[in-house]
Amino acid sequence: MINKNLYTKELKRNRKNLAIWSSIVIGFTLMVATIYPFMAEMGEGLNEIMDKMPPELGRAMGMDAATWSSILGFYSTYYGVYIIVLISIFTGSTATTILAKEERDHTSEFLMTRPVSRRTIFLSKMASLFSLSFLIYMIQLIVAVVAISFFAQKEVDWSIFIRLHLAGLFLMMLFTSLGVLISMFVSPKKNMMGAIVGLCFGTFLLDALGKSTEATNWLSYFSPFNYFNMTIAEPAESFRIISAIVIVLISVMILYFSSKRFDQKDFSS
Repeated sequence: MINKNLYTKELKRNRKNLAIWSSIVIGFTLMVATIYPFMAEMGEGLNEIMDKMPPELGRAMGMDAATWSSILGFYSTYYGVYIIVLISIFTGSTATTILAKEERDHTSEFLMTRPVSRRTIFLSKMASLFSLSFLIYMIQLIVAVVAISFFAQKEVDWSIFIRLHLAGLFLMMLFTSLGVLISMFVSPKKNMMGAIVGLCFGTFLLDALGKSTEATNWLSYFSPFNYFNMTIAEPAESFRIISAIVIVLISVMILYFSSKRFDQKDFSS
C-alpha cells in the first residue's frame, strides 16, 4: 500500500535535483543533435578519420564510418556512452539517499511513530523513486525525438531508436535498484555519488575493454551493457528480449531483498 502524502513529499524533495539533471541531459542531447550537421559536412574527411582510428578503439566505442553516416548512428554513439550513464547516475544517486536520508536527517524516529508500516514507507519511496526515474527518461526521450527529427538529413529508422531507448530503460532500472541496495549497507552520512558514478562508468568501461580485443572479451560478461546492442552497427539485430527479462528479474530480486533488509534495519537516532 502506498502512502500518498509520503509519495508526493518525496517528489517535492527531489524536484530540484530532477530539474538540474534533466537540464544536463537535455543540454547534452541537444548538443549531439546540433553537432551532427557539421560532422555530416565533413563527408569523406570523416570517413578517413574513422578509417585511421585503431580498430580496437572503434570496437570498444561501437563506432565505424557506417555508424556515423546518419544522425541516428551519431546519436547512438553518445546515447550508449554518456546519456544513459548520466541518467543512471541521477537515478542511482537518488536511490542511495531516498531511504537513508531519514536516518541521516534524524527524522526516522518521527516517521516510524506515524501510523504507517515499514512496508508502506518502502513502497511509497520506491514509487517516488521510479516516478522520478521515468520522468527524466521520458524528458530525454521526447527531446531526442524532436531534435533528431529537426536535424535529420534523411529518413530516420525509428525502430532502431526505440530499441536503443528500451535498452537504456532497462539499464536505468538496474542501476536504480542497485542504488537502493547500496543504501541498505552503508552509513547514511556517506555521500555515495562517487560510488554510483564509479558503478555506472566502471561497468561501461568493462564492456568497452572487453570488446576491444579477443583476449579481454571475458570482461564484457561482467557488464550489463554487454547484453544490449547500444549502437546501429548491427541494425538487423532485434531487441534482446531475454536480456531485458533477466534484467527485470534481477532488479525485482534486488528490490525485494532491499525491502527485507529495510524491515529488519536498526535506525540510529
